[in-house]
Amino acid sequence: MVQDIPPDFCKTVPISDEEVTALSPHHANWMDDVLPRIVRKYGDKILLTEFDRKPKISRKKANKSSGRVANTRSSREGGEEWQGPPPWDVTSVGDGCPKFLCDVMVEGLAKHLRCVGIDAAVPYSKKPVSRDLIEQAFKEKRVLLTRDAKLLRHDYLFKSRIYRVKTLLKNDQLVEVIETFQLEISEDQLMSRCTQRNGKFIQKPLTTEEAVEAAKGFQGTQYHNAVQKFVDVCKLNK
Repeated sequence: MVQDIPPDFCKTVPISDEEVTALSPHHANWMDDVLPRIVRKYGDKILLTEFDRKPKISRKKANKSSGRVANTRSSREGGEEWQGPPPWDVTSVGDGCPKFLCDVMVEGLAKHLRCVGIDAAVPYSKKPVSRDLIEQAFKEKRVLLTRDAKLLRHDYLFKSRIYRVKTLLKNDQLVEVIETFQLEISEDQLMSRCTQRNGKFIQKPLTTEEAVEAAKGFQGTQYHNAVQKFVDVCKLNK
């Protein structure tokens, strides 16, 4: 709306030593009549909404803020403690033998668990989906070990079957699992499983030919060092 303002629209009214510009009574009445019509016609365009009253946030800051929320949620999920009992618990019709399934994110942990005599399987396929992992863990009565927080969403499908490993280094992960599930590790269990196939070695007397064949490429020092490493990691010498 464009309209000429008459010369006498405003006048100066002296108040003490200051001058204040005020509307004349005639034009004040005119404004009282015109302004409501302007508001009725254009009010939706000139009035601020609740969104406009909020401070503007740049897209970069918004993304950073949403990232902090996501990280906080992940840390809460990762901070959840094991609720148990595990599926091998004898009070839950288990056989008392701990069994785990390590997904691809903690596959190195599987070998460390095998080195201390714990049954630790890996997924059937190299790129399993969540459903495959859950099905394998449920079928073989194992606890699924992972670092993938998204897998915790499936915990409602089979309670006390998924544990998110918090630490990063394999030695620390091994200690974390041992302490979390209160596993009993003895020195005679060390190196009692195949680190590649997870099979348990069968102790039996060897013939001379078998002993010679088994000794090929095997160094006693390497075996001793491996045993000593896990004695120290598991603190069995204390």
